[in-house]
Amino acid sequence: MEENNQQTIVPVLSPGEGQAKLMSPVQAQIDLATRARPGQPTKRNPELINTILDKIACGRSLMSICSDDDMPGYSTFRGWMRNDSELREAVLLAYEEHAETLDDLADDMLSGGVASTGDFQRDKERVAHLRWRLGKLNRRFREKAQLDIVQMQPVILDMGTIEGEGGDGV
Repeated sequence: MEENNQQTIVPVLSPGEGQAKLMSPVQAQIDLATRARPGQPTKRNPELINTILDKIACGRSLMSICSDDDMPGYSTFRGWMRNDSELREAVLLAYEEHAETLDDLADDMLSGGVASTGDFQRDKERVAHLRWRLGKLNRRFREKAQLDIVQMQPVILDMGTIEGEGGDGV
């Protein structure tokens, strides 16, 4: 069987519009990962929440975690976060640890460690992307802006006649 390397475009009908829209394969994957899993009982318990938080802290994305069969759906977990401020705070803390893990990963890549691909230019680009992403995830990794404060002193001009060449009093 031949493998087709071209991207496929999947037609999808948008509810209420009645016309076909084209969806990219990336959007199809996102929809698949974030789909609701109706009919499954809620699995929420402290052990499950701690497992999810540990996986986030170790560098996995919430979307990839929720795509595992033994985990709740992405939209389910986001719903839990909306309704539980304690969980929301715990996830934010896990993402702070997540940022530190990604920083360690970037350092490992640049030093030729286990996360390195062996291609320095590729690793350099991956690290640049990780560092950009770290700035979005955690304020500690943001670019620092230089701010120079200059004090302005008022200057009083004597509006008298200017003496000399080119002045009024010549």
